[in-house]
Amino acid sequence: MRKPQDKSIYTLAKLQHFDPAAFVSEDKDTQKLCDFILTLALIYNDFCDLLFIFDLHLKNPPAPDYPKVSTERGHYIGMQLHIVRLIYSLFRETIHLIRGRKEIVDSPAFQEVYRSLSKEDKACWSALVTAANEETGEATEFNRFLEAIRSKLTFHYRDISHISSGYQRHFFKDDGQKIQDAFISRGLSMSEERFYFADAAIENAMKVWREGKEEEFQKQTKEYSQNIGAAIRAVVTNFIQNVRKVAWVNHT
Repeated sequence: MRKPQDKSIYTLAKLQHFDPAAFVSEDKDTQKLCDFILTLALIYNDFCDLLFIFDLHLKNPPAPDYPKVSTERGHYIGMQLHIVRLIYSLFRETIHLIRGRKEIVDSPAFQEVYRSLSKEDKACWSALVTAANEETGEATEFNRFLEAIRSKLTFHYRDISHISSGYQRHFFKDDGQKIQDAFISRGLSMSEERFYFADAAIENAMKVWREGKEEEFQKQTKEYSQNIGAAIRAVVTNFIQNVRKVAWVNHT
């Protein structure tokens, strides 16, 4: 039998359990709320996973002595772009979920959950609702970040124009003159191959919608993900305990 590692990269708290009936109800409106909160719980897990992967990635950059143009640096930058795109897309999906459930968010049962949140969590949740409803909120950095995500982020593959435009800007000047060569790693398996030119295309596309504030947006990405995660965690746990009246039990 394989022995567990002495030191895990995971830092999860001890297991607890509760009655799964917390997310089941014969009342249709209550069940809609249960389903909404359950989906928020999944979104919270997704944020946790992506932030974990992002941290792990940032802690393992290529060695300083690697050339600027190399497979290692190209792969590292490409993976980082992918992780950040997934986080941004999760922001957008969260906004879309809330937008499509206004009757649930405004319901007395959910407002009971909202009233139990801390001041910071209320502010974060309210910013999400404002972005979801396409309203103009207070001019905070967080609201501006959400507005950029909501209105400018287009990473769906069904809209490929931004990828094409990013490619053109990265490799060619306005007069059509080539700026640099395109790079590729060709091997015998997916683990040996990468289309770096596609990473370059999406990197340039992201620069446009972030309006040249790449470092600022990257710094905000982790902070705001944690803020949203904290608000969602509070919503989920308060729903289970205060609305559904279900208690945690330590797992032995």
